[in-house]
Amino acid sequence: MLKPTLVVLVTLLAQQFSPLCLAQDESKETKKPDAEQLRELLFDLSDIRFKELSDDDGNIRFLLDVKQLTDHDNEDVGSFYQRVYLHHRGFDKPVLINTNGYNLSQGKHELVDLLDANYISVEHRYFGPSTPKPREWKYLTIQQAAGDYHNIRKVLGRIYKGKWVSTGISKGGETCTYYRHFYPDDVVATVPYVAPFPNGFKDQRFYKFLDTAGSQECRDRIHQFQLSVLKHKDELVPRMKYYLKGRGASVDLIGGPEAALELFVMEFPFAFWQGGKKWEDVPDSEASVDDLIDYFIANRELWYILDKSTKNLAAHYYQHATQLGYYAYRAEKFGDLIEKWDGEPSACLFREDEELTFDPATIGKMAEWLKTDAEDIVFLYGGLDTWTVAQARLGTNKKVSKYVFDGKHHGNARLSDVDEKLRKEILKKLKAMMNNP
Repeated sequence: MLKPTLVVLVTLLAQQFSPLCLAQDESKETKKPDAEQLRELLFDLSDIRFKELSDDDGNIRFLLDVKQLTDHDNEDVGSFYQRVYLHHRGFDKPVLINTNGYNLSQGKHELVDLLDANYISVEHRYFGPSTPKPREWKYLTIQQAAGDYHNIRKVLGRIYKGKWVSTGISKGGETCTYYRHFYPDDVVATVPYVAPFPNGFKDQRFYKFLDTAGSQECRDRIHQFQLSVLKHKDELVPRMKYYLKGRGASVDLIGGPEAALELFVMEFPFAFWQGGKKWEDVPDSEASVDDLIDYFIANRELWYILDKSTKNLAAHYYQHATQLGYYAYRAEKFGDLIEKWDGEPSACLFREDEELTFDPATIGKMAEWLKTDAEDIVFLYGGLDTWTVAQARLGTNKKVSKYVFDGKHHGNARLSDVDEKLRKEILKKLKAMMNNP
């Protein structure tokens, strides 16, 4: 058996304990799976509670509660925990933050795959468990909401050092735009989907849209359906009561079944175009009472007027009634057929014990900012959507882009639903923003 010489032994020892070998061994020991690293990093963050979510597909997902000040200008007011969903893809990847306008959504946003990004979805303050106690409405402002996202950006930015992109859909799109307005350096790009910016508490522009949208045949069918429902109220109201009883639901907050039925009639054209419905499916003038009620039950047309919805959407109504603007109805259009509503009732169904005063200053500043200093934003809208009436008005500002997709409505004005050429164009523009130094 050959024995190693002294020179060989020295060489072997030198190789074993060289800085390079030590570094390699150390990297093997310290390299941990992302899930384990993320758990440790989250544990080191103050004011965060977290729970890892099980996932059969190997995804790394966490549910977080992030401590927020109720009033970002006065810590003495108190604090609450805001619910956040985190889907991790890699520490070196960009981050997509979704500023939900309502309750938390854990569904995957289309931009997650398109940008290969980590995903952070945030529940809006005053929705679900993300509600301060006591619930004082004066702290529900768009400025305070933006402060929430800014704090999350600071806290989770300690973990994710890459580029951040903000997005949101509908009220969430409106919210992410205001977030960008108040904290322009938090993200490198913003993609609001179907984001409305009404010009007042009762934006009059919607009336013209509803009077001219679609073909005359379509508008006639919608109007005839409205008249048929109103003319058959005596028969429909008892059936509606029976339907509500079966569901264990009520409509007391908006005045009872008859008021609810009239509200449904006034809302119908707005919801029709928002949802991209087919006018051929709307019952015609020959429809029976059974056909009428079957239609709006089958199409879930009554969900938003139920007391449960009115309560769940109280924060939504409050924000639009005090700062963000909304729309209204023309009750007089139906003469004596509308008995429970007068004049031009607001579509804001806020029924809490709180006096509301609309302040136009916030939407005025936003309108000016969009035309002047806003940058690196890509707005996406649907050409059929009622809310596109209140689309972002950019004036001569070339630093912001806007696309209105023909034939799309509030629910499908998405990149996945447009042709590949247009989708590539928009993604190229978005990635250029992300690559800017």
